[in-house]
Amino acid sequence: MVTTPRPIIDSVVRSVCGRGVECLVPLAGGGMNETYRAEFAGDVAVVVRIARQPTPWFIDEAHLMAQARDVGVPTAEVLGLEHLDHDGELLSFSIQQFLPGRSLNEFIGELPAAELERLVLDAGEILARVHSVLPDDERGIRHELRLPEEHEVTRVAHIVRETLGPAAAAVVERGADFLRHEVTTRPAPPSSLAQGDFMPKNLLIHDGTVVGVIDWEFAGPASPAFDLARWEVSAGDPLHDRADLVRRGYARITDPEAADGGFTPAFAIDWTLEQLGWKNPASPAQFRRCVDVIARYTPS
Repeated sequence: MVTTPRPIIDSVVRSVCGRGVECLVPLAGGGMNETYRAEFAGDVAVVVRIARQPTPWFIDEAHLMAQARDVGVPTAEVLGLEHLDHDGELLSFSIQQFLPGRSLNEFIGELPAAELERLVLDAGEILARVHSVLPDDERGIRHELRLPEEHEVTRVAHIVRETLGPAAAAVVERGADFLRHEVTTRPAPPSSLAQGDFMPKNLLIHDGTVVGVIDWEFAGPASPAFDLARWEVSAGDPLHDRADLVRRGYARITDPEAADGGFTPAFAIDWTLEQLGWKNPASPAQFRRCVDVIARYTPS
């Protein structure tokens, strides 16, 4: 990844915070962006996110984070947004409040099972609060079910056949048929605000509490089933098999079955087909997970 020169980062942070940066620490898990913790004197810090996109970035993200925070979702406050040209490339900066803690997936294997389950239940309640926000169709990234294209399904089935064998390829083709049926025979589900990447890696835990939901870059209008399905496919072992805990926490606010409208299988299969077709292949474990999820929803 291309890194932004330190003097540019220092200048932007000073313009937003009015203070000079004493130490700049790269943070893991920034997705497509550069992400740093900028430390000031007096043990104070902010998070600096930098995107390279053809249009100004992070504007919708900041708006949607604020909407979620208004309904009780723990999100960082965005302190300032800056956009500048550097060597003919647009750089977008989001300077955010620093939230203490470690991601939930770092606690797997450390915490007793009961404690981990409690945190996932709390995460489910937080997700229901996210979904309580009425979507703004002009803000964020819209996530809709996609009709699978025949040539793409053939390509993905070939990849899976080479990786996992003909039986797994048959599961992929069955999943594509299921998704086609859902898209062509059911009306589109109603939308709410979806976080877009609601995963253990994006849940910050501090002192036994979920203190932050981070990385709202892909937030936008979608069925609640979108976030629920992505957890089931991609939360990682062992939490991807505990979507029941997410739903139980969700039920503290509202009925998850009514919220997702029965669309979780379709969104899960849509996401698995996308992952299986990535140009940079998913890991063998994720390949197997994708096929297993499709098989669960499309028994032969």
